Amino acid sequence: MAMAAAVAATATVTCIPAWGAGDTGRSAVPAASTAAAAAADAEIVSTVAPVLRPNGTSSRKYSTNEMQRVDAEGGDPAVLAYWTPERMAAAKPLDAPGDPALVKKMAQDLAADLTPAPGTTAGQASTLRSAPAGSSTDGGTIVTHPAEPEDTGGASTNAINRWPISTGKLFIGGYGSGSYCSASALNTRSKRVVITAGHCVHSGRGGSWHSNLVFVPKFNGEAENKSPYGRFQARTLHTFRTWIEKGGTNQGWSRDVGMITTFANGQGQRVVSAVGGNGLKTDKYYAWPTTTFGYPHNLDNGRVMWGCQGWTRKSGVAPRTSLISGCNFGEGSSGGPWVWHYSNTTRLGYVRGVTSYGTPKNRSIGSPHFDSAVRRLAVQTNN
Repeated sequence: MAMAAAVAATATVTCIPAWGAGDTGRSAVPAASTAAAAAADAEIVSTVAPVLRPNGTSSRKYSTNEMQRVDAEGGDPAVLAYWTPERMAAAKPLDAPGDPALVKKMAQDLAADLTPAPGTTAGQASTLRSAPAGSSTDGGTIVTHPAEPEDTGGASTNAINRWPISTGKLFIGGYGSGSYCSASALNTRSKRVVITAGHCVHSGRGGSWHSNLVFVPKFNGEAENKSPYGRFQARTLHTFRTWIEKGGTNQGWSRDVGMITTFANGQGQRVVSAVGGNGLKTDKYYAWPTTTFGYPHNLDNGRVMWGCQGWTRKSGVAPRTSLISGCNFGEGSSGGPWVWHYSNTTRLGYVRGVTSYGTPKNRSIGSPHFDSAVRRLAVQTNN
């Protein structure tokens, strides 16, 4: 996550409405100018995931033929060989770019942001080791529905142990600079998509795409088998141009969303087939109940997954973002899903946000607001 350092069954994707659908506000800006600005804000940029060479001096991208071969082999042996259990344990939380002025503004606005949202009964979230699902009756668009894994044998029925297996750690870089974020599998027709924060795939303003990304669902640094469902190497990376050009600034946080198309694992499984995939929900509301998951480094050194449950609210820290207070999620939780209607039965729900930034002393964490542009991002990643 960023403190301006970062604190993240088959269904068809719905048609995408025009940008701005449902907006009712008026603007003095000419319509053509407003439409152009909205289109630019929502522009998506994609790339074949870079692979850092073993000497760490340069990176390359796979050709089409190489991508097919790597998928058939369950990943690039050089990349997977680097990410040993020891190196995964040594990975540090990813640092995200930050604007000092924004950090100052976060501190100034903190008191207001800690005020409970209108209509909610609690202003603070609870940090959890097991969390029941929230509930809400508001509207919005269901982009995809959750998908359970194809093999569910041996699943526990004890609710307190029903932690998501679709959430995990996203390992980045390597060769002396290994880092990590949090991420989760997202259900799409391809069954290959992972959602995280934008700064977990691209470093933002003045930066570049990250390399050697590998997603490890239900990573558990305290277990003998730290990768129980395999490792899924990044195939293509996707985020918004607004994040790439303005990341780490007030304008950038609202588009700090990244998605990844992954290769199959070593057993030939696509990620959603192996661990299930959350649905995706977008709407106009900023206040809703969430169960948030991630690997904050300040809790257990990021070795295991943590959860937090509470109500979100519209943030005064960064425009078009939501905020939740009281989770105490620090760096490493970036990209972790904010799940609406999490079910302890299926261990799935609807991703409605991702951890993006945090206020001083981990008092609050923020997420971009999920709107129609995020729907388009999911469609492009699926394709």
